[in-house]
Amino acid sequence: MRARGVARVGLGLRARGVRLAIGVVVVAGLAVVAQAPGSAAHLAFPNPNPYPTGPGYFLGASDGGVFTFGDAVFKGSAGGAPLVKPVVGLETFPFYEGYWLVASDGGIFSYGSSGFYGSLGNTPLAKPIVGMAAHPSGLGYWLVASDGGVFSYGASKFKGSLGGIPLNKPIVGMAATPSGNGYWLVASDGGIFNYGDAAFFGSTGNVNLTKPVVDMDATPSGNGYWLVASDGGIFNFGGAGFFGSAGGAPLVKPVVGMSRTANGLGYALVATDGGVFTYGNQPFLGSTGNVALTKPVLGIGNRPPLSINVDPFANDSATRSSNWVPGADERLVLTNASATDGSAAGARVLGPEGLNVGQLGNIGFSLETGSTCSPGNVGPHLAVYADTNNDGAFDQTNIIGCAGSGPQTVSASAVTAGTNPLPNNAVVTGVDVRYAGNGTVQLDDITVAGLTAIDHRTVTAAGTFLGRRGAKG
Repeated sequence: MRARGVARVGLGLRARGVRLAIGVVVVAGLAVVAQAPGSAAHLAFPNPNPYPTGPGYFLGASDGGVFTFGDAVFKGSAGGAPLVKPVVGLETFPFYEGYWLVASDGGIFSYGSSGFYGSLGNTPLAKPIVGMAAHPSGLGYWLVASDGGVFSYGASKFKGSLGGIPLNKPIVGMAATPSGNGYWLVASDGGIFNYGDAAFFGSTGNVNLTKPVVDMDATPSGNGYWLVASDGGIFNFGGAGFFGSAGGAPLVKPVVGMSRTANGLGYALVATDGGVFTYGNQPFLGSTGNVALTKPVLGIGNRPPLSINVDPFANDSATRSSNWVPGADERLVLTNASATDGSAAGARVLGPEGLNVGQLGNIGFSLETGSTCSPGNVGPHLAVYADTNNDGAFDQTNIIGCAGSGPQTVSASAVTAGTNPLPNNAVVTGVDVRYAGNGTVQLDDITVAGLTAIDHRTVTAAGTFLGRRGAKG
């Protein structure tokens, strides 16, 4: 679990959202806006100008309070709202800005780019929820209860659970594999239970621990994981490196969570008073260790690096299809058997929402051999949707398309080129790859915000790919 707790704001509390009801999405300053036919719904929200791109992290409290440090952007919280049950977990959105909170009754609260895919808020549970993990695509999540019951939503698929099986110790957390096809559960004795493509690298299940395990996190590649105990002790397995711990050091309050850096070469630990302990390449950006808190901190979550994922539109029977086709050189294949209705095959580029248009840099793609191009919004193109008034509403679109026919590389700025050049400081509400012509085109090397998607995996600014080549999550 990347963060068991709620995100927080620096030493000054920022505006907080209000929880309306269990399982109801509360998104501060967020609006669902109109989109072009065939595209996925996208979200718009006003943001700083220029949008911050540095490291940051969130801390969280049981009242749903959210505190941010560094460049982590506050997107709302449940702090100050009456909760039916306390918040027990936070998970950051994989694509830059957003997070989910989960309560012990399974109620889900979504903020920023994070979508709502369902909850257990009105479902009787045998045991309380203790944590969650996001699907690497950002389009779903898993919840886990203390008895090892697993509940999956959105793109997250159920791969197995411990529900109904007697456990030596309760489950305290979980982590997902980078492919989204598996996950690990961890118990307070450090016992590890792996499902799907999550491999077993070891555990402390048979070790006499000084203090119980309270959280875990997995490496970016999924080839290892860390466990953290309440005394700050770190246990690393597989490819997870050891960068230091608080084990043996006198702590004012117990450690409750951990979060690794984007490349897995460091991590942060957090205690219930909001004290933060950093190791490896994890920078210290602040804490609430000297702040009087209303409720205890539950966990920490690193702000993800800027990332993009090219997610194909849903296929429309035999008339329209959009798919990443595996192979030695995986390609995005877009087919229209009939484009008379003006709809398009295509994909949503997840991740750049909230950036300024100028921060997209030169955007484009490669049109592969055998594909033909028609200029404008019929042939293959990138559509940039923007909020030019900073009021949270999508109001302008710019089309960056190809020129002429045949294989070519498209690369241009949405500020200076295209059908409707956009202001440098306009807020991006969505980017789509679209094809509204007749026939089939094959695209590759889709580039947005300096990141190039070469296949279905998520590519991050940290230089890592989330997911496995040839295996869709």
